[in-house]
Amino acid sequence: MRLITALFCACAMTAAQAQESRIISADGAITETIIVLGAGELLAGVDTTSHYPPEAIAKLPKVGYLRALPVEGVLSLRPTRLITTEEAGPRQTLDRIAAAGVDVVQLPVARDVASALARIRRVGELVDREAQADNLTRQIADEIETLKQDMAGKPRARVLILLAAGDHGVMLAGKDTAAHALLQSLGLQSALSDVSGYKPASREALLASDPDAIVIAEARPGQFRQEEWPELTQLRAWKHGNRVTANAMMLLGFGPRLAEALQTVAATVPDETALSDAGPGAHAH
Repeated sequence: MRLITALFCACAMTAAQAQESRIISADGAITETIIVLGAGELLAGVDTTSHYPPEAIAKLPKVGYLRALPVEGVLSLRPTRLITTEEAGPRQTLDRIAAAGVDVVQLPVARDVASALARIRRVGELVDREAQADNLTRQIADEIETLKQDMAGKPRARVLILLAAGDHGVMLAGKDTAAHALLQSLGLQSALSDVSGYKPASREALLASDPDAIVIAEARPGQFRQEEWPELTQLRAWKHGNRVTANAMMLLGFGPRLAEALQTVAATVPDETALSDAGPGAHAH
């Protein structure tokens, strides 16, 4: 009964209340969370990392990139609150926005399941959708727990994650990245043990990585063109079909689609029989 009452109250927000709360979200995963929780009507604008869900994002003004937010662009939308992460900046801009009377909320960057779920719950509090956030986090946690049980019998495969990010080209995703955190959440290893951060991909590095599985994260559909990377298609993981190309925000955003991201990566991992049959180039696990 308490949950039903909470849901009714959340959905009964008047048009006047919605107009009073004008939120700018400067982070794709936070934007997605706000919309999934049913509070999209509170959004006055979003940043350029916000792409999903496309039908809801298309009609919203863009205020620039979260690491380079423009004071005038943000304030012109008359927001009451800016919700972003600790990655946002520059600091001077955030201070000026706050000085103009906007409630600036910077949430921690999520890099594991617990922090991702905590961030969803915090967003729920900020948009008065706490019951919906509780439901969503329980669902995500249950799906991930089921997945981890399924993964328990699989070997610790070595996975190569590439980020295709438009003007930045194709990048290797090494340690201290969201990509590496994604692998750790599944108990998997990076095929790039000597790479930290995101580094431009080289043909030599791809061949040397010799992964068990390949994950390509595209910032936009079609940004990765396999014909430009013939060395990648020579890798045994590619030849055996242990590969996937998917949306970068879904894979690396640690947002509401986290369970889907983990399931997508897990589906590329070969079973122990396939690894043992891989031949001399296979890795010990």
